[in-house]
Amino acid sequence: MLTFLNTQGNAEAQGTGNKATDQEAAFAFQAQTHGFHFWPKGSPPPTEDGIYYRYQIQGSQKPGDFALEKVVGGAVKAGLVFDLKHTLSKSFYLNDGWFHDDVTYIVSWNEGTKGKPSNRTHIALGQDISTPEENAFMKELQAFKAEKNTATKLVGSLRPYVRFANQYSCARFTRENEAACMVRVLAHVAVADE
Repeated sequence: MLTFLNTQGNAEAQGTGNKATDQEAAFAFQAQTHGFHFWPKGSPPPTEDGIYYRYQIQGSQKPGDFALEKVVGGAVKAGLVFDLKHTLSKSFYLNDGWFHDDVTYIVSWNEGTKGKPSNRTHIALGQDISTPEENAFMKELQAFKAEKNTATKLVGSLRPYVRFANQYSCARFTRENEAACMVRVLAHVAVADE
């Protein structure tokens, strides 16, 4: 499955920018096990009605590791976007981004110790993860980044470009928070399938 994802299903391809992770391979395996067919990135919609999954729908560093979509008559009739995060510690990187509304995040981490691991998974919509205070701070930070990346083109021989390497702590993902987020995810899935 790792090789399949890395080549977008084309054994002759050179591969994607970032190699697929074990977590991504497990997601794709589950999608296939549940009847989803692979739809290669950049390909037109399938002509056969059915349920499909796409990998790295906007590229390796953009939101949307996977999309699960229902295609009818050559057009997408319903779909969900998933972004997967995995860490062996208690925080994960956001890859120069922030949480996106209506994207389902699947975050896997180890809340135990090195000698006694305890793996956890948190599933939530992007809008349900961060706090209002965090969102306000990131809005300011993103405005700063946008201004610097558009206003400053060249300083001598230097072409500056601001990127983030922000981390987010899994400490926020309590059992109570997990349960509330899962209720909202399931409601989102039900609406998307109507």
